[in-house]
Amino acid sequence: MKDFKLPDLGEGVHEGQIVRLMVKAGETIREDEPLMEVETDKASVEIPSPFTGTIAKWHVQEGQLVHVGDVMVTVGEGAGASAAGSRVETKSSAAPSRVRSVESAEHGGNGGVAVAAPPARRAPASPAVRKLARQHNLDIETIEGSGPNGRITRADVERAASGAAPAHAAEATAVRASAAAAPAMAPIAPAVHPPGEAGQDHWGPICTQKNSRARSTIAANMAQSWSTIPHVTDSDDADVTELDRLRRGYPAAENGNRKITMLAFIIRAVARALTMHPEFNAVFDSENDQIIYRRYINIAVAVHTQRGLITPVIRNTDQLGIVAIADALNKLAEKARQASFTVNDTRGGTYTISNPGALGGSRYSTPIIPPGQGAVMALGRTRQMPWIVDGAVEPRLILPISHSFDHRIADGGHEVAFMQQVIGSLENPARLLL
Repeated sequence: MKDFKLPDLGEGVHEGQIVRLMVKAGETIREDEPLMEVETDKASVEIPSPFTGTIAKWHVQEGQLVHVGDVMVTVGEGAGASAAGSRVETKSSAAPSRVRSVESAEHGGNGGVAVAAPPARRAPASPAVRKLARQHNLDIETIEGSGPNGRITRADVERAASGAAPAHAAEATAVRASAAAAPAMAPIAPAVHPPGEAGQDHWGPICTQKNSRARSTIAANMAQSWSTIPHVTDSDDADVTELDRLRRGYPAAENGNRKITMLAFIIRAVARALTMHPEFNAVFDSENDQIIYRRYINIAVAVHTQRGLITPVIRNTDQLGIVAIADALNKLAEKARQASFTVNDTRGGTYTISNPGALGGSRYSTPIIPPGQGAVMALGRTRQMPWIVDGAVEPRLILPISHSFDHRIADGGHEVAFMQQVIGSLENPARLLL
């Protein structure tokens, strides 16, 4: 028998919450196959088995908070190798993806040798959606996804729980009903059913949901930041008409036909400004009554996911050109789609940029400074606006910028100079190519 203890989950992470046990007691598992899923502060991680054998006993359960070094499971040696090889399922079987199907020689196998077929592909869904399906006692592999590439969304799970038809079927039915109706009436949009356990208060039905580990951490960090850092927020506008023109015409030979967004240029402008204004790349150390100036620049980019707001970090940003920053952003977007951020992806940021404008957000906001940093920038939605240029009114593309900073580190004069540096680079984008 071998005991498996929870391993180190990343820099500064000492605990996590069990999201899913992926093998049952008595089942067999091979080395490096997924054993369980653990959610930490900002990432959900699948932990592989270090052994081949049979699950003798689980010492934890789903939803439990565990710590690095805790015993998770006991695995019996030896039994796994033979038992794992004996798991035979037909291709039409609806068994879980953990079970491997085997094609025998009499069915056209590989020279009389039984060959294990690749594991069935898991239905694409975020950990939060998978958790919701478990709360409704639903097998997520049987739910039809309406998201991009068949991704299963929260709405898909809620429809399955209520017994409603899939989204596309419901839409088709609604269209037919609408066409047959006389007179036609505008349909009332169905209410979104909130997640959680159904209940009742004095006034009507409610739903109560226990916070995920990620949401609890976000709440604690925001409360700590707002209550301990004296925020000051400044808002201004940048005329990004020329920047947008430059971006659209960026030489294909240099960008390798990559998708280069305006955000890549903005990150480059902020990184350059931070080299000139290190007070915004610093943190106030109240315990020792000092300011710590970081001589490295790691810009965190806020990314909206179904698990909440995640801030993966682009390291040594000041040393990257436009194309390299665009590559980093594309990788972040892909990880967001696949919900595959690791813990270390979100560590070590010295300055944060949030882009609510990309989601259709309002013009200005009051971004909250993350703990361990001294400033944060929020980008509003760019739009065409009448603007005075050389005494004449012209339609120009305007980017609203909101900037919060720790007033213990910097004063208004520092902040104005920093913002003018950033805006000057955005309005004269040739500087960003140097």
